[in-house]
Amino acid sequence: MSELLKKGDSYKSFVVLNVFDVPDYHSKAFHLRHTKTGLEVFHLLNDDSENLFAFAFRTPNTKSNGLAHIIEHSVLCGSEKYPLKDPFVVMSNQSVKTYLNAMTYSDKTVYPASSIARADYFNLMSVYGDAVFFPRLDKEIFMQEAHRLEIDENGNPSIQGVVYNEMKGSYSSFESVAADISLISLLKGSIYEKDSGGDPLEIPSVTYEEFLDFHKTWYRPDNCFVFLHGNIPTVEQLDFLQDNFLIRLEKKFPDIDVSEAARKKRLENFINLVKPAKISEPIELYAEGPSSDGEESNTVLVNWLVGRCENALSATEKTVLTGILCNHDGSPLQKALLESGLGEDLAPQNGLFGSIYNAVLTVGLRGVKKGDEKKVETVVLDTIKNLVENGISDKDIESTLTTLEFSHREIKRGHGPFAISLMARPIYGWLYGEDLEKQIRMRTHLEEIRRKIESDSSYIQTLLKKLLLENKSRSLVVVTPSKNYTERREALEKEKIAGLLKVKTVQQIKEESDALHAFQQADDDSACLPHLRPEDFISNGKPMMNHSNIQIDSLAGCDGSSVPFLKNLDNTNGIIYFDVGFPADVVSSSDYPLLPAFADCVTECGWGNLSWAKAAEETALHTGGIGVNLLTMEGPDTENARKLAEKYNWIKRDWVIFRMSMLDEQAENALNLLKGCLCETDFSDEKRIRDILNESRNDFESSVIPDGHIFVSSRILCQNSRKTAVDEIWNGISQYFTMKKIADTPVSENIKEFRRLFAEIKSGGAIIHVTAEDSAFKKLDGLLPQFVSDVKIHAPKNPRSCSDSDFFALTKISGEEGTVPNSEAFVTSSQVGYAAECIPASRYEDKNSYSEEVCTHWLSNNLLWEKIRTIGGAYGAFCNAEPMSGALVFATYRDPSAFDSCDVFENCLKEASEYDFSDDDVVRTVMGCYSHFIQPQSPKGRGASSLTRLLYGITDEDRERKILGILNTTPSSLKEAFVRLYDGLSDKRSAESKKKTVICGKKMLSESGFAGKIITLPL
Repeated sequence: MSELLKKGDSYKSFVVLNVFDVPDYHSKAFHLRHTKTGLEVFHLLNDDSENLFAFAFRTPNTKSNGLAHIIEHSVLCGSEKYPLKDPFVVMSNQSVKTYLNAMTYSDKTVYPASSIARADYFNLMSVYGDAVFFPRLDKEIFMQEAHRLEIDENGNPSIQGVVYNEMKGSYSSFESVAADISLISLLKGSIYEKDSGGDPLEIPSVTYEEFLDFHKTWYRPDNCFVFLHGNIPTVEQLDFLQDNFLIRLEKKFPDIDVSEAARKKRLENFINLVKPAKISEPIELYAEGPSSDGEESNTVLVNWLVGRCENALSATEKTVLTGILCNHDGSPLQKALLESGLGEDLAPQNGLFGSIYNAVLTVGLRGVKKGDEKKVETVVLDTIKNLVENGISDKDIESTLTTLEFSHREIKRGHGPFAISLMARPIYGWLYGEDLEKQIRMRTHLEEIRRKIESDSSYIQTLLKKLLLENKSRSLVVVTPSKNYTERREALEKEKIAGLLKVKTVQQIKEESDALHAFQQADDDSACLPHLRPEDFISNGKPMMNHSNIQIDSLAGCDGSSVPFLKNLDNTNGIIYFDVGFPADVVSSSDYPLLPAFADCVTECGWGNLSWAKAAEETALHTGGIGVNLLTMEGPDTENARKLAEKYNWIKRDWVIFRMSMLDEQAENALNLLKGCLCETDFSDEKRIRDILNESRNDFESSVIPDGHIFVSSRILCQNSRKTAVDEIWNGISQYFTMKKIADTPVSENIKEFRRLFAEIKSGGAIIHVTAEDSAFKKLDGLLPQFVSDVKIHAPKNPRSCSDSDFFALTKISGEEGTVPNSEAFVTSSQVGYAAECIPASRYEDKNSYSEEVCTHWLSNNLLWEKIRTIGGAYGAFCNAEPMSGALVFATYRDPSAFDSCDVFENCLKEASEYDFSDDDVVRTVMGCYSHFIQPQSPKGRGASSLTRLLYGITDEDRERKILGILNTTPSSLKEAFVRLYDGLSDKRSAESKKKTVICGKKMLSESGFAGKIITLPL
């Protein structure tokens, strides 16, 4: 029926505005509008069985009080049809979703979800649609998500709220603060100069009445755009929208003016809010951001308003321009900044920000000394002027076009479905009233730009001159890290609390808190939420799951040995994913801390007769990128794993994997580049090595506060096993201290170590892994023998003998010792905290691990969410099983009470051990847990996961056994698992191995009474 819809047709109360083909994505697009409510629908209909929907709303806010963000959280806390405290979390617990999220942007809010099961997909749409259009929005929900005053047992007042604490975390990140200041500098007079997420100093000013009014104003069907993607017919989805929401919306909004004049007026009013004031002269702006060590090196950013991205061609044009300047380290502007010596490395804010009404282009440096700020701007402008006057090299242009062509051809999947990236442009078009048919980027747009370049040699120079060199809408932004930043905000927070205490008495505050806690702890009946059952995903005793399709073959090594050649045959759209893995465990344990720095440098410093800039240029011309990953393996002790390890000496090893992607027509050129990197890299460019090491340290440093939950989780496990120790050494806080040590070491010494390491690593032999199509494998048959011979690859040698204690010793960090063992607190400038606790659990090969996996899912989506997020005000709380290490890890994210959360973890485990689970409880939890095992993957992802499983020694047979064990979990086995885990806490051995780690600010530490080891983290 959908394919019969034509432009101008009517279907029930929908009118078809447009129908067109989108050949690059094998889709047909249908754009419709509901004639009675004004709601618009855009469907990319195709063969993809992973269907996605997204409800999008224009949500402009003229204040920084976070209303749009607070509403985004609050609508998911119960609705007319689903009057639960948190249906979003219940669906997360029980759905086989492949994506479930909600996002507040600067001027819009989007609610996407996806599933591979049709019934589950419509269940999700039912919950989301009811949430956005018919939410409860009780006063208690507002207090929970926005702000409230609380008085602790010592009589100390504090402001709490989930959004409030989330944004305190955002304002603790220097890079986040610098990015916001950079954008604001050019967007005065528009809503973009306000923080849509909310400034914690302004969030407490928002009222419940404003909260209700904001939803009433913007969450209307005539202000809603529904994006759909997948193979469920358009008319079936229209029927669902009509029957479940639109009939009710017609009654809720009987006065909607759906005339074209009214629609244009609403759009005009919105455009007036997002259009920034005109800038007649360049702007200079100096500001401060958070720092814990008083460091005064600045981040310097040069920004331009580069105009609208009103259609896909315009957006692609600006992307090409940005790529020519900054596609890789050898690109002219990026190279000029790096070689200027004015900063430590490129600013992470660099790039094109094109998702708002007027696009902003940012370039700059991080780690700039005081007094050199204007010099950075001079380098930027002089470089652009030189390009305009003297032209741009053909290779710079071609490498950018090649990169974009590769990106367009690659089937990608990041943290969600590919449809997530596809929905951005149609939503952009609807948001600002543009033609949706002209929004979706396609190869033809790149080809059109290529034709313009070929027909007009000055085309790019003209763009540079117009958009950058002669553009007065420019700003120079200097952001300085300062200890005073956090101290000032904490002082202002105290003033805010004092002001709020003048409005309410302590007794009133306690009464409101009691009422809120009663609301939060009230029982819910989730029976109103539909769900699937395990038997829906089991056929002939086999569970539906992602299978590994890796084939083990071999190539003749340079010494006649058999080099493992691991092959994944897949539909890659003409792309080859090529890995060469060298065992890392042939080097000594004392060398492990250096491997991340080695990996960062080895493909980025040039080789042979190619300088680092030329190597970057050639890499961009002929490949989709060359990089290095470090992998540490600790496989299960299953029979299948033991057999694999007995047969192959490369199972359960640590790896340095060189990874390259390439178009199959570029295979020969790409392999020659990789050969050069592997054979001719000598790390001789001292300045380049120093720059890379500085950049790596700065990137790592800036990630600690935003990703604090990851770091505490790594730290808490570091003494559990050899693998977890190596994880911490390579990726955890231990690595940060290593990086600081490396920075203080003469670069010549680092180079000497890198050369020695590279020689040792290459001498250990290698494996080769390829994911590609059949035609590419045939091409590689003629190329790989010479590659293996030239690179002198041979079969992997056995690992060097090292004890686990050698690696455990490398995770030790000195600090102020306390009286409580196995407890660490890392002190930073953060206004919120991150906590982790670890307890013993079952290993992968133990069947008890199946039900424990279900335990972690239930805890994350029930008790931990309720106690730590809903009641405690933290932004997130998680529980993960680590069956390879035999551990269970709890962690929190942006937590206002990180030290208290450790006690909450144990109380939740105790409560769960006493809970009587019903059959329905278990079925719901099992389905949500199972969803992790059926996530669709891209060809690249399938190849990478197949390789990783093989190197771990995990077979499909073992995975099938585990998944069936999860699907067959019963109330009794779940209860037994919780009892077993909790009983372990009282066991003396378990109690001694229980560990706690916290990252927090000085204020939180001083109020905690913490008696463990205290370590200063100088970020």
